[in-house]
Amino acid sequence: MTERRRNPRYRLTSEVTGKVKSTMDVRLIDISEGGLLVETKLGLPPASVCEIKIAMQGAEVTLRAEVRRCRAQLTKTDSGCKVAYRSGLEFVDLDEKSTKIVRHLIASCSAAGELGGAPAVKQGAVVGQSFLTV
Repeated sequence: MTERRRNPRYRLTSEVTGKVKSTMDVRLIDISEGGLLVETKLGLPPASVCEIKIAMQGAEVTLRAEVRRCRAQLTKTDSGCKVAYRSGLEFVDLDEKSTKIVRHLIASCSAAGELGGAPAVKQGAVVGQSFLTV
């Protein structure tokens, strides 16, 4: 399969929690300079634009992203099975400051350890967490 992504994705290794629309928990699965993959209990409507607030080292940054896709996924847990939704979000209107913050998040919270490292994610989703609010 040919990789169509413009930016390599990185698995996040730091555990941080977040919310979607102030009420729904969200988990960050992976990140790239172009966007991220999140997991939620309810689906996010494709083509909608949302604001993402990421807290890092006592500061908070707001990023805008468009929901490019959303898929339901059945996952086994200790207490049985659960349905979760994985949404691919593409960053929109990133300024220089926001781009630096995304790069810092990749470098400090991913398995790559630095932007020049090899991508930690091939085709498909992987598990990791980070703090963000959509």
